[in-house]
Amino acid sequence: MRNKNNYELKENIMKKILTLILLVLLMTSAAFANGQGDKKKGDDEIIIGFNNGSTAVDFLRQVGESMERAAAENGIKIVVAESNFEAEKILPNVDAMLLQGADIIVDFNVNAEIGGSLVDYCGEKGVPVIGIDVGYTSPSGEQAWFFGANNQMAGEVAGEGLAKAVREQWNGELDYMLLFFNSENGELVKLRLSGMYDGLTAAGIDLPLDRVEYIDVGGGGSDSTISANQKMTDWLTAHPDLDNIAVGAVNTETGQGIFSAVQAANRDSDVFLATNNNGQQTLAAFQMGENCWLGGTAYYPTQYGDYIIPLCIDILAGKNPDKIQTMEHEFLTRDEIDQIIKENS
Repeated sequence: MRNKNNYELKENIMKKILTLILLVLLMTSAAFANGQGDKKKGDDEIIIGFNNGSTAVDFLRQVGESMERAAAENGIKIVVAESNFEAEKILPNVDAMLLQGADIIVDFNVNAEIGGSLVDYCGEKGVPVIGIDVGYTSPSGEQAWFFGANNQMAGEVAGEGLAKAVREQWNGELDYMLLFFNSENGELVKLRLSGMYDGLTAAGIDLPLDRVEYIDVGGGGSDSTISANQKMTDWLTAHPDLDNIAVGAVNTETGQGIFSAVQAANRDSDVFLATNNNGQQTLAAFQMGENCWLGGTAYYPTQYGDYIIPLCIDILAGKNPDKIQTMEHEFLTRDEIDQIIKENS
């Protein structure tokens, strides 16, 4: 009987000890969790997730470099991913950045459809999205913040540049206008091309709409160069007798493909080419001497981060800035080559 009582006494003591240990562990865990929460809140650390399309494209590389520079200058942590324009990588990249604690996602994959899906996907997690150069609207109708080109203005100043050349060198006579766009970018970016027609006609060049043709290159980066080259080659072959042709391109990669096709067809005197943005491709064409490549609308990619990082800070501070933030633009030609070189150095 005595042994049984001793056994029960020991068992009760062990239960109390285990209960005490569990209580201590729970209190320690709670204290640790509270401490971690206080630390995160006290630090006020902002983490920006930047999902880039491809650093193989000069413009996107320059924007990425400006983002990292501006983040460092503002004491902001930035985590970076790159999709290489592979649509299936965009969402996994975003997931990886969210796991790293990203408070906001800045996406530069210029894919309106997938970008729109990111708005709801991230929004469910309380994470806002900024789309660069392409407007993102989700299936639910929610709109991401936008930073980038004032697409209508960018197109108009390029159209004015084309009009000036048509007046001065073709006596104001224009037979046809080709506008190369990328359907993946969405309708907002297409304004860069329709805006060229608006700027051209506003500057006094008469051209009926049935003499304007939109050509979809599709894809991004080098794909658009190859596609534009083939489509421009085909078009020139099909129209051997047309001259005085104004051509607008959505970007310099597309412009490079168009320019190469014109040179290969020996149709340089028949074409004026204006692009959106000025890159190494522009400078390479200028180095070849006088030719059809007039210049391009300036976008200043090395300054993007100076606008986007403060925009991220304002959004996360709850200041509710305007959903659309844009750059100012001007058309640069050979006369401004020093400015173009500086932008691309």
